[in-house]
Amino acid sequence: MTNIRMLSLVGIYLVIFIDNLGASLIIPMLKPIVHDLAAGLISEGSESFRNGVYGMALGAFSIAMFFGAPLLGALSDGLGRKKTLLLCLCGLAMSYVFLAFALAFKSLWLFMAGRLIGGFFSGSLPVAQAAIIDVTEEKQRAKYIGYIMFFVSLGYVVVPLFGGYLSDPALVPWFNLQMPFVFVAALSVVNLLILLLVFQNQQVDADSRAMRLPNPIASLLDAVRIKDIRTYALLLLLMLVGWNTFFQFIGLYLTGGLGLGQQEVSSFVSWVGFGLASAFLFLVGVAMKMLKSLSMVGLALALMAFCIGGTLNSTNVYVLYLLATLGAVGFGLSYSGLMAQLSISVDASRQDSIMGMAAAIAAFSAGFSGFVANISISAPIVSALLCVGLAIMVCCKEQCKRTVMDVV
Repeated sequence: MTNIRMLSLVGIYLVIFIDNLGASLIIPMLKPIVHDLAAGLISEGSESFRNGVYGMALGAFSIAMFFGAPLLGALSDGLGRKKTLLLCLCGLAMSYVFLAFALAFKSLWLFMAGRLIGGFFSGSLPVAQAAIIDVTEEKQRAKYIGYIMFFVSLGYVVVPLFGGYLSDPALVPWFNLQMPFVFVAALSVVNLLILLLVFQNQQVDADSRAMRLPNPIASLLDAVRIKDIRTYALLLLLMLVGWNTFFQFIGLYLTGGLGLGQQEVSSFVSWVGFGLASAFLFLVGVAMKMLKSLSMVGLALALMAFCIGGTLNSTNVYVLYLLATLGAVGFGLSYSGLMAQLSISVDASRQDSIMGMAAAIAAFSAGFSGFVANISISAPIVSALLCVGLAIMVCCKEQCKRTVMDVV
């Protein structure tokens, strides 16, 4: 592979890495952003109002991604990969600049605008995957596509540490809550320059230029319309709502409920990333060789429920780290198993619509979790446990149904 193509790949993988910053960078930072009267965003207001802002900041990002991701995919076909990825990086850099200025001027509206812009331009993963296909040879393509999950997982492992440590003035006096956003904005600009200089855009044919605007609502409704996948779509929704609620609000629970510091929350979220990386990169393939996909989902959901419930009943930091890692493994296994089950439940002609539906459910569930689960500090974790528990019940019912059908 030529040096130019290798640099292009580096730029594309950096896009994937930066794309995942919005979901994980904010988790260890959001509690001080909404609750620290001096350094944070809000100088006055009740605790319930601050918790509401916490949830809105999370939900706004995911709802914007719900509408933005399919549009970016359509744009990549009409404008080309390079222009679309550059547009994404411009949008992401702008969003982080907005967030930094919002904290400097204590502007809630500017902060929410930054979250909406960041969410809208954070759906570039399918575009980046298509770009990797464009710049790699067919024999090496599977290897380089496989690296995508590594960079996705790396974002969850490393990025929370950025947020926790770069915002801690106890480490360096000029570190503050703005610094992580400034750092990521600068990283986005550097990556933009790399792609601008070295990435060769693919040719866009005349048919692709006639872009059709996607309808994410229609993709979401496929979960109801397609009879063969309704149960698995419901399972995916319940599992994702449960996991997203747990992951998005764990920082608030650990700091407000257990008194953990910002760096401890950063380490906690980083261990979640380690669990995800372990599941996606090493354990999924092994588990799928040993178990049927639905059986793997049931066991993984049980592991998630155990770890979320254990988090509610433990105050030992090391036990919490262990539970976070195992819970993330459970999420990785259950998500992979459900995606496999969805894929094999329909014929080849419906694969694209199924993947679009799954992406819509993922974005919707994250947004839904952010907006509705902010009643109290522990309520989101309890809600997460209830959702996963419901998913276990649906999974057991489906397994029993399939067993009866096999016997008959």
